[in-house]
Amino acid sequence: MDGSGLSHRERRALSAIERALRTDPRFERAMTFGTRLFAQEPDPAAGRPPGGRHGVLGGTVCALAGVALALLPLAVATSEPALIAAFTFAYAATLAGLFLLVRRWCRRDG
Repeated sequence: MDGSGLSHRERRALSAIERALRTDPRFERAMTFGTRLFAQEPDPAAGRPPGGRHGVLGGTVCALAGVALALLPLAVATSEPALIAAFTFAYAATLAGLFLLVRRWCRRDG
């Protein structure tokens, strides 16, 4: 064996594989930008425009946060059970939406 540790036949096979990979633009882009080429799960957003689903969820979370912030002083000032319940629902829904957004952002960056 020479210094590489591969036989002539193995080096030829490796060269052929490298040539084939260099012609694949998806692989080349993944190697250049460090994207996940072989994802464990299929990308659910592949057919959607960028930011489509995240924009809806993000907007919903912002709206719920605004509603919760508007209801908080009203519920405290009046002590109405309906306002307190509405604030509780809006606050819990906001936290659940934030959890979903953080989970998606962590998976995307992972």
